[in-house]
Amino acid sequence: MILAKVHTTPKQRDEFRLLVAIRFACLMALAKGHTDPMDCPRVQARCAELVKHFAYHHPSPAFYRQFIRHTGELGLNFSLRFTEPQQGLYGKVMVWRNEQAATNVHPLQLTQAEQPT
Repeated sequence: MILAKVHTTPKQRDEFRLLVAIRFACLMALAKGHTDPMDCPRVQARCAELVKHFAYHHPSPAFYRQFIRHTGELGLNFSLRFTEPQQGLYGKVMVWRNEQAATNVHPLQLTQAEQPT
């Protein structure tokens, strides 16, 4: 969803704006030296905006498929998960940095071809 080029509904456009703000805050947190993006007050503020948005609006089906009850990618370096509230209005957002490659991708190894003599 975050990398989609066409957002067909106003709901998706609102979610896209909030997700891009979180991703940018995460990038800024790394630039400022935070190892965990959730330690940065800017990231926490952006996540609070997303939580507040979902307290009063239902998520789009695309957001639900990617981020609710699942861990979805927030760009190449970050992951986001939204946990729905068990009680009350406010859910919980967790953002973290991806330290390693996905487990279902085979790592490529470069080998040098022999030089003909």
